[in-house]
Formats: sequence, structure tokens, C-alpha cells
Amino acid sequence: MSSDYVGCQVSVEVGGGLGWYQGRVVSINSERQTITITQVLHNGRPAALSEVTINAGDIIDLTILSRPKADNDDQQQQKVDSKPIQQQQQVVQPQAQQQSSQNPQSCAEHVCIHQQKESRCSPQPQAAATADVTSVGSTTNALQQPRRKPRTSVGETLAHGSHSSAARESAADWQRMNQTIVTAQEYSSPRRYDRYGIDVSRTPGKKERMRRNRDETTFGTLIDDDMLATEFDFEKNLALFDKQAVIEEIQSLKPDVVRQADRYTEKKYRCDENVLPSKPPVKRQIIVPTSGAAEVIYANDSGLLVPSVSSDLRAALLSTANQHGLTNSRQLEMIGRAATEIILSLSGGSHRLGTGNSHQPLVVVVLCGCHLQGAAGVNTARQLESHGVQTVVVTLQMPSSPQPPLLFTHELQLYTLTNGRTTSDPRGIPSTLDLIVDARLDHSGRACEGGVGHTWLNSTSAWASTSRAPILALDPPSDLAAIPSTQPPLPARVLLCPALPLAYTPARGKVYLINLPIPQQTFNAVGIKYVSPFGAKLVIPLHPCE
Repeated sequence: MSSDYVGCQVSVEVGGGLGWYQGRVVSINSERQTITITQVLHNGRPAALSEVTINAGDIIDLTILSRPKADNDDQQQQKVDSKPIQQQQQVVQPQAQQQSSQNPQSCAEHVCIHQQKESRCSPQPQAAATADVTSVGSTTNALQQPRRKPRTSVGETLAHGSHSSAARESAADWQRMNQTIVTAQEYSSPRRYDRYGIDVSRTPGKKERMRRNRDETTFGTLIDDDMLATEFDFEKNLALFDKQAVIEEIQSLKPDVVRQADRYTEKKYRCDENVLPSKPPVKRQIIVPTSGAAEVIYANDSGLLVPSVSSDLRAALLSTANQHGLTNSRQLEMIGRAATEIILSLSGGSHRLGTGNSHQPLVVVVLCGCHLQGAAGVNTARQLESHGVQTVVVTLQMPSSPQPPLLFTHELQLYTLTNGRTTSDPRGIPSTLDLIVDARLDHSGRACEGGVGHTWLNSTSAWASTSRAPILALDPPSDLAAIPSTQPPLPARVLLCPALPLAYTPARGKVYLINLPIPQQTFNAVGIKYVSPFGAKLVIPLHPCE
């Protein structure tokens, strides 16, 4: 009868922690006590193997889910019903006679047990119940081990006793009968399970339906080896998501009244935005007189335009500020203070000047000419020394005539009071540097008054070109001015300009503007209409406008 159950859908619980196997029976081997299933689901998921063979000794529970076809069931039922009841009773009678010959007491217990079996199967017709019991029992016996015969030897009888042997045999018959009845009930109303092992034959509750839908949405796609081996492309998947289309789809599901209300929702402002409406700012608030020189228009971060000025106009502005009380020495202090802040920020700031970072001292070399720009470079070196920065001032060895400017001499005397070093030959400077400050040239392109210092310019240019340290140019001459220049400028990263910028090409470097506290009347005295573009900052970056 084992071949009659080939094709049935079964659910097998296997011991040893292997879990549940579900599939269709393709073969049953009674000699080896094995069952082979295909279309295998292991613990609710498709298994990698096409067929699985299970030993009967490893089976904990076996449940028949469905039969293969209705016509095979009818034929099988007809074959079973055609057997007379007397034949089935004859199967039981030899066993009872064999047991009665050995022990009358076990025979009485065996007959009593069979009467209890028949009483449990009494709701069904006698022929049909007997046929179901016989057919299903044959399958159960095929999957289980062969039934042992009662002990007949004298040693076994003396060791175990006849009563215990009969009771054990009767208990085994009672357990097999219970399994037969349960299997027969499953034939009458088979249960259906999904891939997750959930019984779908009964009506699920609300929570179970929600969980089932969630699991199907999350784990509905089958996972194969190719999917696991393929690397997921997050950027490509993110590019497929159209946020605007999703928002429009969500809005389309809302009622018309809600959509109209959302359309007229008030604008939400950030913490740095003005709630009150204001007029758009005028882009150009600084107007300078035209001098015929080339002009470059810059813009700050807010979009306000800052035009460039000529060297003569800027010199006139600073000279007028000196006459109004903002002396040159005070201007040098402001320029040196702003240059120090920019240098510290470019060199790492507190990370390099912390108390726990003494093994990496900050070293800055300042190249200074004998003029006002050179005096600003010496002032910057002195203020850097006050922050713990190691500085080296490389200046021109002046002859007896001409004499250097008085401001340059005073700044150099103050610098010698610090721990800084002064030299005229850059070849003795250590190669490990953090920054180079270029203050060699004035707005006329000279290192000193009188046209001396060409050899010093060449040597410092050659040394700075071989160094890999970044360069900060302090108030360099304009790139667009028609001045004879024997020495090309060094490629700088940052250009610092006080008050108003000069005209520079975009390839020269990033332009930063230093705020000098020049009064408004001083700008008016030289014909400049001025509105401060600095805001809350002392130094601002300028971006060239096309």
C-alpha cells in the first residue's frame, strides 16, 4: 500500500534540530525505511536540493496534507471497500490466537483494546472505518519499524514477566491506533499550510492577516544564489526614486478641500531668515571714481559687489586716513592682526597650537622688503610670535644709502625683542615649513627704494619655488597695472588686501579683504561712495564676478 501514497503532499518533522520538511512524496522504500520527497520547503522556505530522502528513525511527526488527485482516491476507496469485513477480522484473529496460546491474560487485554478501538471509530460506517484504518495503518507501518513479536523464550519470560510483555504490546497497539485515527481525520479534512508554516485552512484573525500581508510584502521575493552574489547598487536604486512623483501621488489621494488648504499653507522660515518682508538689497553700494585703469568686480558671500581700485587711489585713501588720525602704525597693527588670524586658520589653529602638540611646532617664514608692505610683514611675524609660532624674517641687507623707512625700522626693532630669527639668506632656513608670507614687493614692483635688491629677489624666488609650503601674499601689486616687473610673482594661495582690493587675475589666488576702521568722511574726501561689505567679520573672502 506504500505505493498508493506516492504523490501526496506531506509535512515531516525531523529530529536533530532540522525542523520541518514539506513536499510531494515520490517514493517510499519499505526495506530501507525511507521516504523521498520533492518540491521541498525547509522551514517554510524553498530548499536548495531538488529531492530529500528522510529516514524513518529520524521522523518525529508526519502529517499528510493532501492527496494527489480525486480519481486516485476514488479508485483506492473502491478497492478498500470491496474487501469483506471477514478478511479484515481474519487479520486480527491469528494475532489474537497466537497471543492467547502464550498467555490468556494478554489475550484478554488485547481483545479489550481492540474493542476500545472499534468504539472510537463507531461514528463512521463499519466498512468505511475499517477500510480507512487498514489503508492508513499500512502506510504508517511502512514508515515505521517492523512490529516485534511477543517474547516466547523462557529467559525473557522470567526476566520481564508475561504481564509486562503483554501490557507493553497492548500499549504499542493503542499508540498505533491513535495515530491511525488522527491520520484518518486529516484525510477527511486536510489542512493546508503556506510557505511559512501557517495553517491557511482556517479563517485568520485581523492581527494574523496584517502579519501575513506584512511578511508577504517583505519576504515575498524568492532569494537565489545569483541575488546573494550580486552587489546592490544603492546610488542606482536611489536615482530611480522620484520624490516629486511620490508627493504628487500622495496629494492626489487627498480630498480637494485638504489639497487647497495645503496649497495656501504659510511659509516656514528658518532661524536665520527674516520673517518681516524687506526690500531686496542693492547689489552695488560701493562706487569708485573711474581712473581709466582696468577694473575687476568682486562680490562677497551675500552678493554685494566690491569694485577694485587703482594703486594711486588706495594710496590716497590711506594717506588721508593717516591725516585724519588713523596713523600708519595703527593701520599696520590692523593688517598684522588680520593676517595673523588668516595664517592661524590656514595652519590648523588650535590643533597645531595646543599644549599637547609640542612635537609639531608651527613654523612660518616671512619675506619682507624695505617698504610699507614689508613693515606689515614684520608686524605679522611679531604677532605670530605672541601666539607661540616659530617665525623667521628674511629681509634685505640694506646698504648705507638709501635709508629704510622709519616704520620698517621700528617694526624690526620690536621684532628683535621676541624669540624670532632675522636673516638675509634664505638658504639656512629649515626645510620643514608650514607657510611662507610674501611681502617683498610694493605697489611699484620694487623690493626697496632706489631699485636695489634684484639679487635678493632672485635668491628668495628660487628658494620659495623649491619649497612645498603654501604662500600668502600680503598686499601685493596689481596684476593689471602697467608697471615694469623684472620678477614674476610667486603663485600664492591667499592674497590679503586692506580697505579696498586691487585688480588681480583669478589665477593669482583667493582674494581676502581686511577691514580697516576708516571713517566715512575719509572715503568721501577721496570721492568714494562706500557702504561696508564686512558685516560681522574682520576679514571676508571676495569672489570675482564675470
